[in-house]
Amino acid sequence: MNKPGTPSQTRRKLLRQAGAAATLAGAPWIARAQAPRIIRIAHHVSLQSEQHKAAETFGRLLGQYTRGAMEVRVLPAAQAGGQREIIESVSLGTLEMGYGESGLYANYVSRFGVIALPYLYRDFAHWEKVVDGPIGAGLAEQLRAASGLRIVNWMTAGYRDTYLRTKAIRKPEDFNRVKIRLPEAPLFVKTFQALGAQPTPIPAPEMYSALQTGVVDAMEGSPEVGFTFKIHEVTRYLSRTRHILLDGSFVINDKLHASLSAEHRAAIERAAREAAAIQRKEHFEREASWMDRFRKESKLEINDVDLKAFADKLTPLHNEFASAAKATDVVAAIKAA
Repeated sequence: MNKPGTPSQTRRKLLRQAGAAATLAGAPWIARAQAPRIIRIAHHVSLQSEQHKAAETFGRLLGQYTRGAMEVRVLPAAQAGGQREIIESVSLGTLEMGYGESGLYANYVSRFGVIALPYLYRDFAHWEKVVDGPIGAGLAEQLRAASGLRIVNWMTAGYRDTYLRTKAIRKPEDFNRVKIRLPEAPLFVKTFQALGAQPTPIPAPEMYSALQTGVVDAMEGSPEVGFTFKIHEVTRYLSRTRHILLDGSFVINDKLHASLSAEHRAAIERAAREAAAIQRKEHFEREASWMDRFRKESKLEINDVDLKAFADKLTPLHNEFASAAKATDVVAAIKAA
């Protein structure tokens, strides 16, 4: 039979228990320390997009590689603003991560814009060699230093075509005086000015209404963007100009990245690279699928164009843009890659 303790022993035991309870009650940091670190990543395109799928893949892998210590929350479909606003928020540190592209990064590092020059690449393998090699790494480091945007992967947004309300495009001259919606990026504006069009930068969420109301005659973008933004509802023609092979990437605020442990930085970079590898592998299958849906589910008239004529018309822009951006060395290196 156990003997009860003395009154003083019992009193001391109760005080120890009460003290422990008070310590736990007064230390909410204990519970917080066990909660995952939240990383928000924003993009401007739809839930159907491959960019959204890549963000979800990144989140799943990051949770796996950090054993639940980090959790990704995706903010899709311009919830955090248009693409330019998203990138600015990541640069300022008010948003952890976002989806961007070279045309927007050129607002911070003018040299960056040259990697999306029209008709620059021989094929997709050429593009991969550029972004995955020292050219891509050098531009990424310049961007980090200038803006606090750290690129953690390279994806492809694919070839871009032209959607029009009133006529098809078959040769460069057909763009004369066409009011065309473009991303808010200098390279796109210069490209279509060279074709004689009237560039009109408009944020992605406003593309549909701008075409519907006649503010613009046309827009350009990938088949996926054309379908997921329902551009086929407010245009009649899809001309396969394939004028730019555009990159895409996830960026993280550099100060945030530096504040993380080495283990967590490595996990972010690994998860981002692997998400990009999956996205690239599936991209052209998805492009073919969107084109098939256009043919079956829309009234768009789809036509090919004289690609050589367009390339001949726009090749002089390479030197002009490269000189203005002080990036003739980058363009030369890309062409030699």
